[in-house]
Amino acid sequence: MFFSDSLVGISPHPSDEGVMKTLLLFSCVLFLSLSASAKRSPAGADLEPPQLSNPLKDTEEILRDVKDPLFPTSCVSYLSKLEKGIDEFDVKKFSLSQLSAEAEKIAENSWKIRQHVHHSLDQLTPECVEKVQTTFRQLRFVEDYFLEIGRKIVHQKPSEIDFLKQEFFPIRDTSPAYFHFQGQGEFKSGDLFISRGLSFLSAMIARLGKRPTQFSHVVSLYEDPQEKKIKTIESYVGVGVSFYDLDYALKNENGRILWLRSKDEKLGERAVSLMGAFVKERLDKKNPIKYDYDLDFKDHTTMSCAEVSQAAFQMASDGEFTIPFYPNEIVKGEGLIKRLNLVRGKTFEPGDMEIDPRFTLIGEFRDLRVTRDQRQKDAIMSAIFKWMDEHQYELKDNFKAKMAGGMIHKVRKTFLWPVVKKMLKLEDFSKEIPSRMLKTMSLINDLGEGILVELKKRDDTHLKEFGIPMTHIDLSKELDKMRDEDLKTFENKKLKKTAFIHNLLRK
Repeated sequence: MFFSDSLVGISPHPSDEGVMKTLLLFSCVLFLSLSASAKRSPAGADLEPPQLSNPLKDTEEILRDVKDPLFPTSCVSYLSKLEKGIDEFDVKKFSLSQLSAEAEKIAENSWKIRQHVHHSLDQLTPECVEKVQTTFRQLRFVEDYFLEIGRKIVHQKPSEIDFLKQEFFPIRDTSPAYFHFQGQGEFKSGDLFISRGLSFLSAMIARLGKRPTQFSHVVSLYEDPQEKKIKTIESYVGVGVSFYDLDYALKNENGRILWLRSKDEKLGERAVSLMGAFVKERLDKKNPIKYDYDLDFKDHTTMSCAEVSQAAFQMASDGEFTIPFYPNEIVKGEGLIKRLNLVRGKTFEPGDMEIDPRFTLIGEFRDLRVTRDQRQKDAIMSAIFKWMDEHQYELKDNFKAKMAGGMIHKVRKTFLWPVVKKMLKLEDFSKEIPSRMLKTMSLINDLGEGILVELKKRDDTHLKEFGIPMTHIDLSKELDKMRDEDLKTFENKKLKKTAFIHNLLRK
């Protein structure tokens, strides 16, 4: 009754007045603290993400939330609601000056969110980790977008940049167009780079799995025992598995690079050492390991880029350590799966490495000159897969694709190729590439580039009107509009030939 008596006007003894004030102040602070705690995470309830009304404050709150002990048990619900909130977020409501002023801090907070969640991966359920991968992808788009605005980046087409002649090195150097999250440290043999190329093939690889990612290539760092310097072991379409100078690998048209290190560093070093010896032996015998065009991860006689790292860790652990920890699945784009002769089911997408709890996240890099181009290509490939699944669309061969997979592919294997190449002004390609892949990639490039030309026009119009480019969600919605418009054009007999989507992709 002590507090209630005081509150109804019964005066305390003068000597107790200081004690009373202290107790009242303490009770108020305790009440407010408990109220705030109850508002954020009432007993037995999940954490709730912010309503996303202020980007800077929202990222600060999300960072606090992922550090909360309740986050692992709230993860699926929390990230599902956050995903919906990010998709519905309208960046046009904010002034350009505010977005620009807060961009660096927002990106930094977003990185810290991803970094902390990555550090906690081994505490999260598989269902939660699947949501984490979606969140990482969304936050990376947010970071790209705000950094482009904040740094007033001049966007470029990848074809406009001679990457091998540029002055700076990704991850290692800095420039106004480069953005690094940590990553300033010593490269070690056994480290992995998970990177993203700039072509539609790279976009297709990144979007092929059930869980879309933003990466298309895996690079193994290897210390050459003779030269005592770090090189890379990589597998490329048309080339197979080989060694590359680190500087070449860093400048090889990378839009982004994720830098990872095995928590068992000795295992990582042993893995790449064994793989390096194996690759050298094959190269010395003039019998290089060919690229795995079927993406068959059960058979290592041929290897894709991801398969090199997978086989290396299996060799070093007698099959006990298999990457990735959470395999992706090939389930989308039935027509494309058949064309490329891919095996449906479990697979290894390069981007799956970002959610492997057995690896430490060392750093990350992105080239802001091309992140807008990548955002557009990601949206286009996602749309193509979506249309294939929702509308049962399939790729339709055009004359160019038939020539590429037919006569040109056959001539490439003969002595006539140099003459034909010069006459027809063709780009060189490896005779190892299967005709089905050559034909399919010709179609994907023609379709993708045709859509990209129109999408860039609409994105530029959006930029002029609002002062900012389209977000990934804006692009996705615009692509669906373009499909609807193109279908009407295709159904008009007089305009049918001008339909750039449905002449190459339809039922």
